[in-house]
Amino acid sequence: MDPINRLDQVMQIIGQQMSERAARLEAGVKQAPSNPATRARRPSLTALKSKVRERLESLDPDDPRRSDKARRIFLESVLAWQFGNELLLERGFEDIVTGVQEALRANPAVDAKLGRLLRDLTA
Repeated sequence: MDPINRLDQVMQIIGQQMSERAARLEAGVKQAPSNPATRARRPSLTALKSKVRERLESLDPDDPRRSDKARRIFLESVLAWQFGNELLLERGFEDIVTGVQEALRANPAVDAKLGRLLRDLTA
């Protein structure tokens, strides 16, 4: 399976996990809507892949938290790509990313797919 197909699968899982997590967040934390206008102007999947790769390459290879940071970079980038960069400014965004990251970590099969995808992106 190529990295683009894995990215697609991981994005679907992230979307589902994010929706479930957002539904459980405290009142007052808005879930960013996914509207057709946002989807129409978002960059291509190839552009997303390049952006993620660039951000991953900036991580210190000797950092003991590199793996967690890489996952967070990936999630932030994919969520902003999927729902629009304005999501990055939403109150509660950090909580959403943390929740999705925890949900992915709790599912070993999905976490392993994400790990393979991140390795492919940095290879």
